[in-house]
Amino acid sequence: MPNDDAVQPLRIPGFTKPESVVHDTTQDVYFVSNVGAKGPSAGFISRVSPDGTVTALKAITGLNGPKGLWLFEEKLYVTDIDTLRIFNRFTGEPIKTITVNNPFTKRLFLNDVVLKKDGTAVMSDSSVNSAIIEVTPEGEASVFLSGDEALGRPNGIQVHGENISWVTMMSNKVLRSNPSKKVFTEIELPVVDVSTLSNLREGALQLDGYVRLDDGRVLVSSWVTGEVSLFSPSGKNRIVVAQVASSFDPAGPAGPADLNVDLTRNRILIPVFNKGELLIVPLPAKV
Repeated sequence: MPNDDAVQPLRIPGFTKPESVVHDTTQDVYFVSNVGAKGPSAGFISRVSPDGTVTALKAITGLNGPKGLWLFEEKLYVTDIDTLRIFNRFTGEPIKTITVNNPFTKRLFLNDVVLKKDGTAVMSDSSVNSAIIEVTPEGEASVFLSGDEALGRPNGIQVHGENISWVTMMSNKVLRSNPSKKVFTEIELPVVDVSTLSNLREGALQLDGYVRLDDGRVLVSSWVTGEVSLFSPSGKNRIVVAQVASSFDPAGPAGPADLNVDLTRNRILIPVFNKGELLIVPLPAKV
């Protein structure tokens, strides 16, 4: 892959249920979380060079179902079902393992993770618990918000200022909460008829990936439509920057998952869960 912007999409194969990706600008490497084959300790983290070379398919191993990734200081944070794992981003050595005590009757399903400036980890639980959970730098966990109808089963999550925002599995909305825990709608995606799809409520788009760029633009991926959308800062204008198989495809959805960006090269990095690949497409200069 050339170092300048790729004009054509690039697909890097060889992963096993890739769920999340993050660009480590210090090392200039992409970390990719792989849920892995079925079974305990089958999950792993890959290291990928921006030229498309998988330099270490299993750089970190022994995980149960790693999903969200975030970089903070020298640490790589990984959500792993009911556990927050912290690794040294340079060596891959484990630093800390925090098992999150479950306050719900249903099993935790920690999905995405983001860090506040003070080092507090904010995680989404996209199961029926439909929650946002915080873990302090000291390892103390608490539920910030919960409620299936109100939160729509959060998936990709972001922190901006004093607010937390997230995309929803069971609606067509990007939601935001302020410190007073009031929930607002930030963006609504076009409604799609999902009545022919099982286990989805009306309007659900199974939104997964979510990035809020510094200029206010927003990237969102949907399993239902197979689209990766780029929104203007106002949320009023939208373009589709990538398209993979939707949930309406006879073969099933490709699964555009927890995407991220490489701003050094103006790229969008998209793990395609069911295809086992990392899809790289150009990030447009504007909507």
